[in-house]
Amino acid sequence: MAFNGAEPVNPATIERFTARFAPYGFRPEAMAPVYGLAECSVGLALQPPGRAPVIDRVRRDALLVDGRAEPAAPDDTFALQFPACGQPLADHQIRIVDEHGRELPDRCEGQLEFKGPSATTGYYRNPEATRKLFPHSDGWLDSGDRAYMMGGDVYLTGRVKDLIIRGGRNLYPYELEQAVGDLAGIRKGCVAAFASHDPQAGSERLIIVAETRLNQADHLAELRQKIQSVSIEILGIPPDDVALVPPHTVLKTSSGKIRRSGVRELYERNALQRGHRALWLQ
Repeated sequence: MAFNGAEPVNPATIERFTARFAPYGFRPEAMAPVYGLAECSVGLALQPPGRAPVIDRVRRDALLVDGRAEPAAPDDTFALQFPACGQPLADHQIRIVDEHGRELPDRCEGQLEFKGPSATTGYYRNPEATRKLFPHSDGWLDSGDRAYMMGGDVYLTGRVKDLIIRGGRNLYPYELEQAVGDLAGIRKGCVAAFASHDPQAGSERLIIVAETRLNQADHLAELRQKIQSVSIEILGIPPDDVALVPPHTVLKTSSGKIRRSGVRELYERNALQRGHRALWLQ
């Protein structure tokens, strides 16, 4: 089995990887999207052995506006796709709750909470973070992830801290970042999309920061226009600002994940273009 616990697990990556290694004997049933987090000793949900990845296609507006993961029609080209990331390990439990801690039924997006023998009892010398980890008095831990359940499987939709709220819609940056990263001239995997608070309007602004080696003004203007078009195509709205930055500006963790909060801080301090070198969080 090949465990894929990326954040997030990308259905397109699953398809490309399986096709690339199929000639060498890699079986689709060997690919296993999984879910885990450090607060549960890494592992929490595992796909049943011998089952090929299950991809759920849901209506975009129903999920982003109402939080309902309604199945999309086969010809719906704007459907969102989420892979099943497995079922809870033995003696562990997962539930999806609303903002009041009430458990939600299948196909309703909410906050993912969990409990089990592998779960942590708290953060080392950080009582405030530990209190946030246990939002209720019943022992369930807050994962910081949003998801929905269906047929016993958990489907991750995004991190709470990465959520962008625009016009009553919940937007997640991953799909947009991947699409922008596919544009010619953009460094793939070096794109950060996030919300930045606008104190004057009292709302959130959608910001895209993308690395490029291009430096001519006309090329940069053309690239910004392409990014605007991609955002409108995927989200239905343009970004409020596009910052094109030199290589090694977008911050990442040691495992290669985008540090959106760190990039947001640089952006809000006007520090993106100051010859900044990437910082690695160990």
